[in-house]
Amino acid sequence: MSDRPRLSPDELLHATTVLHAEPRPVRFQDVDAAGIIYFARVLEYFHDAFLSLLRRAGIDLAAILREGKWGMPLGHAEADYLGPMRFGDDVVVEIVKLTLSERSLHVGARVRSTEGRVLAIGQAVHVCIDRETFRSRGVPEATVAALTAVGAQVRGAG
Repeated sequence: MSDRPRLSPDELLHATTVLHAEPRPVRFQDVDAAGIIYFARVLEYFHDAFLSLLRRAGIDLAAILREGKWGMPLGHAEADYLGPMRFGDDVVVEIVKLTLSERSLHVGARVRSTEGRVLAIGQAVHVCIDRETFRSRGVPEATVAALTAVGAQVRGAG
């Protein structure tokens, strides 16, 4: 687990750098019977924003998956819920931290109201694997370069 250090809640709450932001409405199908966002939807929001960031970085995930040589499945995901999100609310999903290590990518995200109140924070660790053997492997250099270009930090780099 040493390759997967967790981001602190403060790092996510108070991040001043936003690497990617996208507005979205809380849809009817996103809420539960209590009228607030169903817990798993926040993880979907984080992942949707992450996929948008990958597209912006020029990473063609569909082509990578079709090629079948490597992938980056989730090794860990978590979220903390700090305020209600209800059907019809407009929110902004932000990727605030990307940290690359030799074999993984750590993504820090948050959801805030359009007024700026943080409603949820979370993080995910994607582990780079060889898709044939499902064994850990290094993140491809082209992917490191593309993610670094959109603000990812390489652990150990000054």
